[in-house]
Amino acid sequence: MKPVQGWGWRAFIERSAWARRALPVVAGLALLALGCLVRLPHWWGLQGHEQVRQAGLQQAQQAKAASLAAVAQEQVALEAARLQVQEARWRLAAGAGMSDLLEQLASSGLAYGLHFEQVDVQDPVAREGYELTPLTVQVVGRYPALRMWLDDWLGQARLLQAEDLHLLAAKGEPGLLRLQLRVNAYQADTVLPAPTSLADVPARAEAQPPALDPFAAWAARLSPSGLAGVPLSQLEMVGSLQRGLEREALLSAKGRVYRVRAGDRVGRDGGVVEQVGERQMDVRERLFVGGVWRERTVMLTLRKSAFREASDGNDAAVDRLGGVDAAGMGAGGPLSG
Repeated sequence: MKPVQGWGWRAFIERSAWARRALPVVAGLALLALGCLVRLPHWWGLQGHEQVRQAGLQQAQQAKAASLAAVAQEQVALEAARLQVQEARWRLAAGAGMSDLLEQLASSGLAYGLHFEQVDVQDPVAREGYELTPLTVQVVGRYPALRMWLDDWLGQARLLQAEDLHLLAAKGEPGLLRLQLRVNAYQADTVLPAPTSLADVPARAEAQPPALDPFAAWAARLSPSGLAGVPLSQLEMVGSLQRGLEREALLSAKGRVYRVRAGDRVGRDGGVVEQVGERQMDVRERLFVGGVWRERTVMLTLRKSAFREASDGNDAAVDRLGGVDAAGMGAGGPLSG
């Protein structure tokens, strides 16, 4: 049966032209399918390998992107650090030179009535990125003036490091102290532009005088009150009062009105009211300038638009609070009411 059937298919193929044309195609497809079955596992392996490689490339790309982002952040941080270092180097000298520092030293000392006995500028010492210049300063003055001068001079934008500070009594000068100190001044080794952050730095508040001089055994140990600690430049005469034979001046300071008479203390430089007139008052000040005590007289005149005078009959509505006697142990107090 089998040989007969085989010859039947062969006879069919030989008799049919369509079968003869389809037989090579069928044989080719069969060979192709057989080849695919043989190569398919290898192709699957290659596909898996390529998928793994593609995943690795994606991970590497993500890692490189993260690395680039980190580098960009580090560059931003590096630039910010560079600007901070540049600003810090500029602040070493605040954009000024040694001559500017000495000029500021002289002007601040003159403003507080101090006498410089010694200012020694030594040779600068080179450091990496900057220079250090030691200064030796010896100055004489009253304690409140020295205290305020130190706050003003050492508190400037320029970096000044104080060392070896000594405070001694000035021999032969009652009430004066001799301050000796060593100061290190710094300077960048190159010219740097002023930082833009200076616009955000608040202005320094005005230095206030110490309430008590702990070294002035010769002076009354009382804290200045009233007008005894107010600069004369901030006082304004706005009127006067007539009390019998004595006249008192009305002074305005920081929104308050005070009454003073001859003998009262006003101002920061030991000023004493010498005379009070209808439209003017004289104040005598004692300053320590150039190593010697000097006296000067300052006149406060009445503001034209605020003339005011009271007689004894109208004096009941005004009390003199916190006043002092002729010894001048304080300053006039504010008006009541």
